[in-house]
Amino acid sequence: MNLNKLLDNRIVYQVLALGFAILLFAYVNSDKLNTTRNNTNSTDTTMMSADRSETLNVDLKLNVDSDKYFVTGYPSKVKVKLSGPSALVTTTANTRNFSVYADLTKLKPGTHTVKLKQSGINKDLNYEVSPQSIKVTISRRKTASFPVQFKYDSSRLASEYSVGKPSSDQQVVSVTGAKEDINNIAEVVAAIEIPQGTRQAITRQVLLQAVDNSGKILNVVITPQTVRVKLPVYSTSSSKKVTLNFVSSGDGASGKSYKFSSNVKEVTLQGTKSALSGISKLEVPVSIDNVSTTTTKTVTLESSNNGVTKITPQTVKVEIEVSDSNSDDDESTSNETSSASTASSDDTVSDSSSQEESSTDNSSSSSRSDSSSTSTSSSSSTSSSISSQDSE
Repeated sequence: MNLNKLLDNRIVYQVLALGFAILLFAYVNSDKLNTTRNNTNSTDTTMMSADRSETLNVDLKLNVDSDKYFVTGYPSKVKVKLSGPSALVTTTANTRNFSVYADLTKLKPGTHTVKLKQSGINKDLNYEVSPQSIKVTISRRKTASFPVQFKYDSSRLASEYSVGKPSSDQQVVSVTGAKEDINNIAEVVAAIEIPQGTRQAITRQVLLQAVDNSGKILNVVITPQTVRVKLPVYSTSSSKKVTLNFVSSGDGASGKSYKFSSNVKEVTLQGTKSALSGISKLEVPVSIDNVSTTTTKTVTLESSNNGVTKITPQTVKVEIEVSDSNSDDDESTSNETSSASTASSDDTVSDSSSQEESSTDNSSSSSRSDSSSTSTSSSSSTSSSISSQDSE
């Protein structure tokens, strides 16, 4: 009887229906889940097993004693083509945990053809380096210092404008390279580009270049590679004539004295009015280093005032007269001795004259005294005579 009541209860049938529905849903979706898992595994397997290739630009390294040798002629980068499993190619391309190098450790100075090698590429990958070999020149290394020179086209300035003396934040730079190239350097140049019609000062970062006497750019390393250059630009509407003042510069020969002279007495300065107003003469340093005999030098005229844009003429010939300092001292001493002797003689004559004048004055005084005494005596006698007459 209890079973009949249970079967007549609707709740029991609803619970059974829900259970069957859940079982049916699980059965149907289990097939789909298995199919999805199989497809995913198949895709992963396909991705792992698929091959692909990729070409990379890689820095080329040199194994060489860089303190002793300088190498030229090699490319800075090479191409590396990687091929193999897609995942490995992708990982290697992203990490770049390999290198390509040229081993020069056993080579001597000269030109050599060297095969490139790699280190760090996974053994499951295929690779191809392009180029496979390079041609390099190994030279003895040398480092030297050079002053920075400036080049520019002043014709691009506006009318009645000129440039002052250029300056940079680095006056001297260090140059490293093959010994032969360093010996051939004529100058290290900062080429300043002037825009057409410029009326204002120019300040910019300029790349340095080392050139030989023919203007060829040499393959060397300059430190620093760039300098900050300032090129003053001024109006040239004012001009002024000033005299030259030559002064010695450097260390001359021991025991020598130097005098300077030139046929050019005045030069013309051009620049701003404010700059020229404070200049009355132009000081010209003349180097006397290694000068032991009278000689003539050509000196370039320069002004430390940036307001002075031009000096005409730009160069003058200066005669450097060299003489022995000892002989000049002897002559000076002789002149002083002669002057002293003359002065002593003059003093002697003066003393003699003074004595004669003193003697004459004494004689005159004595005569005047005697005469006065006689006159007094005579006067006394007359008075006595008058007194005697009155008494009588």
